[in-house]
Amino acid sequence: MSYKPITHLALIRPEPPPFPDCYRELTELGAEVREALIGGIIEHCLIPSPAAIVLMADSADHLHKVPPIIKALTASPVLALITPELLHATWPTVGVEDFMVGTGSGSELRARAIHLMRLHPESRHLIRHGDLAIDTASCEVSVGGRLIELTFKEYELLKFLAHEPGRVFSRQVLLDRVWGYDYFGGDRTVDVHIRRLRSKLEDANHTFIDTVRNIGYRLHRDK
Repeated sequence: MSYKPITHLALIRPEPPPFPDCYRELTELGAEVREALIGGIIEHCLIPSPAAIVLMADSADHLHKVPPIIKALTASPVLALITPELLHATWPTVGVEDFMVGTGSGSELRARAIHLMRLHPESRHLIRHGDLAIDTASCEVSVGGRLIELTFKEYELLKFLAHEPGRVFSRQVLLDRVWGYDYFGGDRTVDVHIRRLRSKLEDANHTFIDTVRNIGYRLHRDK
């Protein structure tokens, strides 16, 4: 399988960075943030394509020369984070979908990044919870970029839980919604599939599915 799910953001910046808090702000979105320096090798953070790219710029040269290089490698949307002095040089700029002045708040930066992530054509099909990525277009699942082989029912069960993280579903509800109302098997089927999902998805560093005693199962709200 050649599909590689979108699990990261790219941050391309000068050295030293004019906005040193940018990296930390982007990590609060829950995606991995890969950095590259302007003038250096940037392919490692653009292939596979990131959900969005933040270009940190403190010169007009950055705004006019770096975006075409980025677009030659990926179609991912670009947010230019600029210093106030560059307002006059911002538009027209080929290859930049949005821009903001770096004195804006961290919440504004995150909001603009989220907006760009939703513009990415593959992002509409991607459900992410921490390192878990579910691509509903290709029906592929990965954890930390590693593809996980699931059966059809395992995939459908995981996808159903992932649409409402934190919500507890009883075994009967899961049977009705995943297996169908005309399914005559017992709720033991759900337990078996949950156990198989955990064995494939979870390890010492990843726990995605909770058992809620005497009720059923849920996907972690914070994943």
